[in-house]
Formats: sequence, C-alpha cells, structure tokens
Amino acid sequence: MKATRFYTLLALLLMAGGVTMKAQELEPVEIFESPMIIAYHFCQWDNGEVLLNANVLGDGRYIIRMDEDGNDLEMDRWHLNDNTCSFLTESKFFRNSDGKPCFYYVKGPDRPIVCKVTILDDFELTTFEFPDPFPIPEEIPHDQWWDFEWLPNDDGSVFVSSSYLDNNMNVHVIARYNASGELTHQWTDVTNRVYTSLLPPKKGNTGCRLVMEDLTAKDVNSECVIFDDSLNVVDIRHCIYSVGIYRPTYEFFAVHPETDMVYLISNVSFPAFNGNPKIGQDIYMSQFTPDFTQTKYVMGPYTVDEHDQKALCEAIAFRGDDIYMCGLMNMMDAYGGSDPESVENFYVALLDGNLNLKGEIYYHNEARMLTPYSIYALPSGGCLISTDGYDRHTFEQQHAIYKLSDETIVGIEEAHDAGFAVAVAYPNPGKDVLNIRTGLQDAWVEVYDVKGRLVHRQDITENVTGIDATDWVEGVYVWKVYTSDGGPSMGSGTASSTTLAETGKWVKE
Repeated sequence: MKATRFYTLLALLLMAGGVTMKAQELEPVEIFESPMIIAYHFCQWDNGEVLLNANVLGDGRYIIRMDEDGNDLEMDRWHLNDNTCSFLTESKFFRNSDGKPCFYYVKGPDRPIVCKVTILDDFELTTFEFPDPFPIPEEIPHDQWWDFEWLPNDDGSVFVSSSYLDNNMNVHVIARYNASGELTHQWTDVTNRVYTSLLPPKKGNTGCRLVMEDLTAKDVNSECVIFDDSLNVVDIRHCIYSVGIYRPTYEFFAVHPETDMVYLISNVSFPAFNGNPKIGQDIYMSQFTPDFTQTKYVMGPYTVDEHDQKALCEAIAFRGDDIYMCGLMNMMDAYGGSDPESVENFYVALLDGNLNLKGEIYYHNEARMLTPYSIYALPSGGCLISTDGYDRHTFEQQHAIYKLSDETIVGIEEAHDAGFAVAVAYPNPGKDVLNIRTGLQDAWVEVYDVKGRLVHRQDITENVTGIDATDWVEGVYVWKVYTSDGGPSMGSGTASSTTLAETGKWVKE
C-alpha cells in the first residue's frame, strides 16, 4: 500500500471544523478533537510519537501518526469504505519479531478473510491477505460471524478466535495460521458457553488460552480452556471466579507482560443479599494469578439498571507496576432529562499491581457525553484515552483524545485544572442511598440541606461510601468531600490542613 501524507485532508478537516487541535495552556488534557475521526487503538512509534488506528467516518480506516501532544499528524488509509465489505473488525496493535508494529483484521462480505497490516519504518503500510479463509462451519450465516480476536506467535504464526451466538447455537472456532497465511490447525466447539477471550499462554508455555462464560455452572461463572500449539485441549480450569457474587458479561482480559498476572474488566449485576441493595450494572476489575486463581477484585462506578454496559475494548493498560483502567458511568442520564449535576461520563483509575487504588478522577461535562474506548500507558508517564461521543443538546458527534499525567489522576488541584472531579455522588437523583465514590485518602463527607444545616458526616474508608438517606425528606442536598493532610478527619482533633476537595448537589426523590 502506498503511504500518503494526508496534510491536504487534515487541512480540509480543519476548515470544516473536523479537527480541533487544543493548545496545552487552554486545555491541558484534550489534545485532539474531531466530529469525524474516532481513534480506537494506540501503539508506540519512534521519538515519543504514537500510532492510532482510527475510523474516519464516511471514508475509511486510517493509521494516524502524531506526537504525544496531538501534533504533527500524518495519515495513511488501510481500508476504504466502498460498500463491498459487509463486516470489518480489526485487532489491537502487535509487534513483529523485527519490532515493527502490525495489526490484523477480518473482512467480508462472504467467507471471512484474514489480513495483516505492517507499518514500516518510513510509515508505509503493507497489507498481506491470508490465502485460506477463516474456517466457519457451513451452516453458520457468514454475514453474522463476529467477535474476532488475535494472538500472534514469535514464529510469525497467529491464532484467530471467533464465535457465533444465537438462541439455538453457540459456536466457537480457533484457527492457527502459519507465517504464510495457510490454515494449519483448527478447533471448533458447539456449546452453551459464550463471551470468549483469547489470551496468551502462561509464561514458559506455548499455545493459547480461551476464557468462556460457562452457563452450565451452578452459578454464573467462566472457565479457561488451555490449548497447545496444535490446538489440542490440554487442560480446563473450571469456575475461575472464587470470590464475589455477581453476573459477569462482556469480559475483557489483559495479561501483564512482566508479572504474567491476569486482569479482568467486565460489567456485573448483583442481586440483593444480606441487606445490600440490588446493583443493576457495575464495572468489576479482578486479578488472577498466572494459573487463574482469583486473588482480588474491586468495583467501579455504577451504571443504571436499564442500560446494558459493555466492558470496554482495551480498558486496561500497564507500565511497570502501574495499572490504568477506564470505565463508563451513568450513561442513561446523558440522553437528556436529568439534572446536569448527575451527568458523569467516564472515569480513570491508577492502581498498583495488587489493585490498590492510587488515584481516580471523573470526567464531568453537562454539555458533552464521552464514552472511553481504549486507554494506553505512555512510556514517559501518564496515559492516553480515546473517546467517542456527542453534544448532549445538539447531538452532534464529538470525539476526543485525552492525555493525563499521573499527577492529574492522583492530585486534587491537577485534576480540577484538567476539568475532572475527584469525587462523585450517585445515583442522582436517588432515594434511600447516597453513594460517594472517591479515591481520596484521609477524607470525609458532609451533607447539608437547602438551609445549610449539616444532616450527615461520615469518614470515607472505602472507594465507595454508602450513606443511608432513608429518613431524609425529599429535596436537594449539598455534599462536600474534605481531605486532611495529617491529623484526624472527623473533628476529634485539629488537622494540620483541611481541603475542600469536591462538592455537588444530590436530589432525594
């Protein structure tokens, strides 16, 4: 494929309002904005630059090269929207054995064809089409095959996994292709197991692992099927979830490249139990050993019961011992009709390798709804987040890329300067429970009625602090989160320094 510099296209987008480059001093974290370009996947390039795999709406799929501040764009199209392809799905970025970035994609409209795109040193894209199509069973409608995942190997071969789901049949297929794109092995399973994730093998082993939700388990759970290089099943780890009561769906797994620990993000549902209220949809993050023994889990901000929140693609990123994650919050309120105080779009968390929270911030914009798509840990520190979204009032599309420093995620002033909150209240409006979520340490919350009278004060000891509001009268309340820099937080002594970290309104119905 011929590499083309798209400065002309970029100029046209700028004149049409298609791309807005944000000066750092005006918008410290939003480095790229466009109603036309949605960035999906990130990859490190030379000289501190990054590559983006992006969708230019109405045109095609592009690789975009830019620096970490969103400047110096160069684009090359690898797929043209010409209405001849009924489905197109691509992988995240990988690295060839020579270190060059690459990615895979599958295209229709007939039998799924696997392709590989490699980005050369001069930003030239080369595309290789595999001679053997993906081996879906003949009885499966070809235009309904979906959910592809890829796992390349050091010898140039690649595992490709996919599944087909309907009310009567759940079919899973894994194919192995050699470096020449020839199909060498395959595994097909027709079961009632769903929602697959293709993972690399445990360090020191070869082959691959497939995690599937096992609907035959007594409770809703998942199992890990372990394959060798020839796609023979060598082991099955049943019921991998050992702690927590929940119903996981749309699981996204990531393996830490250094520690080999496995991390999971999914959305979950909790039934009412032991006096705890029902949770409709929440975000769940869990840690597993390389042998898939679950060690710990944490909960993310809520989503509403009526909306089925899909776990995010590439919602986990690693750099050393740091783990970055992002999630979507309170999505239904974005469609209008609620108080702007309740509008929360997405959150970003920084954790250590044992899921201890270092910091968490929340994007709040009553005029714009943004959905995070992927998060990327920058080698120089901080992270990039790609989002797609729209204006809540005009419904015009607005897509953006955010660059967050570690200081922004863990610092109060830094987060506020970047337009993020350090604490949120939900559900808003609510009835019997007011939840305050924050990553702040040595903090407490105070709640006041409309007349300024203190109605509640409580230490914050968990990521989410639940407040019983059953006996409160209906109306508007003001909540305030304070932090203390050493010393007691609840007035039993004098703190060396007290800071009002966040405040907002909460409505009791």
